[in-house]
Amino acid sequence: MSNNSVNGRIYHYENNKNIFKGLDENQQIIKLKEFVNKYFVSKNLVIFIGSGCSSGAIPLMSKTMSDILENNKNVYEKVKEFLNIKDLSYLIRNLELCKKWLEKNKKDNEIEIKIINDILEKAEGNYNNIGSFVSALSEEQLNSIDKHFYKSFSDIESLLNWLQSGLSFQPSNDDLKSVISILKSEFLKTIPALDDDKYKDSETINTYHKFYQSVFKYRTELSNKINIVTTNYDLFNEYSLESNRIVYSTGFENNLYRNFNVNSFKQRLVDDTNRYKDVWQPTSKEANLLKIHGSINWTSDESGKLIQKDLFKQSDEEIIIYPTMLKHRQTAQAPYSELFREFANVLQVPNTVLIVMGYGFPDEHINNIISQNLKHQDFTLIVFGDTSEDNMKKFFDEFKTQDGFHLIGGGTSCDGVKAHYFNYIVDEIINYVPKDESGQKGEDSHE
Repeated sequence: MSNNSVNGRIYHYENNKNIFKGLDENQQIIKLKEFVNKYFVSKNLVIFIGSGCSSGAIPLMSKTMSDILENNKNVYEKVKEFLNIKDLSYLIRNLELCKKWLEKNKKDNEIEIKIINDILEKAEGNYNNIGSFVSALSEEQLNSIDKHFYKSFSDIESLLNWLQSGLSFQPSNDDLKSVISILKSEFLKTIPALDDDKYKDSETINTYHKFYQSVFKYRTELSNKINIVTTNYDLFNEYSLESNRIVYSTGFENNLYRNFNVNSFKQRLVDDTNRYKDVWQPTSKEANLLKIHGSINWTSDESGKLIQKDLFKQSDEEIIIYPTMLKHRQTAQAPYSELFREFANVLQVPNTVLIVMGYGFPDEHINNIISQNLKHQDFTLIVFGDTSEDNMKKFFDEFKTQDGFHLIGGGTSCDGVKAHYFNYIVDEIINYVPKDESGQKGEDSHE
C-alpha cells in the first residue's frame, strides 16, 4: 500500500456523518485499526462472515447462476416461469437498477438504455404480473428483458424454495426434480470439498487464518465464547479456527455419530482438577460457529436426522447446503430454525458488538434480525460494506441515523481494491504496521 498524503477515500459513517472526511489514507487506516481492534475484546462479540469473504476461492452466486442459465434450458424455463408470476414492480425495480448500471459502467449503450426506458414507460400504471406484461412487448424489448432480467437472475435460494414448494404438491413431477438436481449439483461443484487444496494453501485460507489469529490474540481463556455466524457452506472458518488452535462448536455433538444439538453452543471445556471450586476454569479459547444456511459436510441419515460427516464424496446426494434441498421435512424445519433463533438470541445479549464482513444485505430475514437490535442503546453494529451496492445502500439509508451503527468502506490507493474487501480489512487495517520514511516497517505503537 502506498502512502497517500491527499484526502483518503475510505469512509467511516457514524450517525450519518463521515468522520474520516479530510484525513489522508494513512490516518484513516490508523484510526480504523484502533477502532476495530478495541472491539475484539468485547464481552459479547459476534462476527458475521458472508460469501464475499470466500469469493477469492468460490465464484459469486451471480456467476454460478449465469453459467447454469446459459447451459441448461430446463432451468432457464423454470426461472422464467418463477419470475413471470411476480408482480410487475419486481421487473421495474430490476430494470431501473440495470439502467443505472449501464449508465455508469459502460459506454455506447444509448440503444440499450432507450429500450429499457421504453419498457419502463409501458410499465407505468400497469398492474399485471410480469408474464402478462411481457407477452405484449416487441421482439426487441423481449430480447432486452431476456438479457437483463431472466438471464441475470441470481437468487438461487428463493428459486429453490419455490421449486421445493411445487414438488411438495407434485411429488412425481420429473421436471421439478430435474431442475432441483441440476441446481444442486452445479452449485455443489463450486464449493471446495473437505480435502480440497484450497483449504491447505490459498490466499483465501491464509486470510481467514490471519483474521482469526488477530481476533483471538486479544482474548484469553476466560473470555466469553465468540459467536461466528456465516451464510457460507464452505469450510474456511473451520480449517482456520483449527489452525489457530481455537476450540469451536457447530452445534454437533463430539461423537462418532454426530447429531445436531443446539445446546452445544452453551457448553465450554473446563479444568476438571478444580471442579469443587465455585468458579470453573476454562481451558481454551472457544467459539461458536453458526452455519445458518448449512454446510458442505452436513448430511441426513435414514431417519432424517441432521448429522455431520467428516468423510464423504462430493457427489453424495445427501449433502446438505440449504433447507430447501433437504429430503426430510423434519430436518428442514428444526436445525435451521434453531440456528436462526440462536443467532437472534446472541444479538440480544447486553453490550453486544456485531462485526459484519463479506455480506451485502440481500437477505431480508437476516437483515431484520440485525436491524431489530439497533434500537438497543448498548448494541454496536460495525459493517464493512459498499454504499454503491443497492442492498447495502438500502439498509444504510434506513438505519444511518441509528446510534451504534458504523459503516466502513470506500476506495483505497491499491488499484481495484476497496476498503470493505476481506483481505484488505485483514492485511491493511487490522494488521496495519506503519512504515518509516525509508519504507521499512517500524514499531507498531498501537498493539
